[in-house]
Amino acid sequence: MIKKLYNKADLPYIIAVAVLGCLNHFLYEWTYESAAAALFCPVNESVWEHLKLLFFPYLFVVIFIYCYEHRTSLFRYFCSRLLAVLFGMSAIVVIFYTYTGIVGRSFVVLDIFIFFLSVLLAFRAAPVFYRCPVCKNASSLVFTGWILAVVCFFFFTCHPPNLPLFFSPV
Repeated sequence: MIKKLYNKADLPYIIAVAVLGCLNHFLYEWTYESAAAALFCPVNESVWEHLKLLFFPYLFVVIFIYCYEHRTSLFRYFCSRLLAVLFGMSAIVVIFYTYTGIVGRSFVVLDIFIFFLSVLLAFRAAPVFYRCPVCKNASSLVFTGWILAVVCFFFFTCHPPNLPLFFSPV
């Protein structure tokens, strides 16, 4: 039997992350290239910058979920969600580079599909990670992981390394 792709209770949150991610794609332009928006929104068409479409909306939504549903261990919850969003972002990178490597170019429709798929994968992976030993023994260090991810996005937006992940194809 095929497992469900998502938990029904997560559907509003999946939709919220997908919608916020789509809006996030245009926010930098809508704010006339605001420096503050640049930290949270893609500033170019690189794969790295487009990982922000998943990361920040997911972060905001999981904080909202935790604040309004208080049903689980703080550290364990945020550990599973951190691993889940990293899994979703990894899926974006792997799927994008695999298909563009095979066909030789990218297609906007496929890129959008990959984003939506990564949102689903992140929400599907969270309960799996919640049960793993790493998250069962999570401590306040999990917030260091979240902060480190945010700092990486901020730093590499301002100082992108000379690596393909950070190159804008446009």
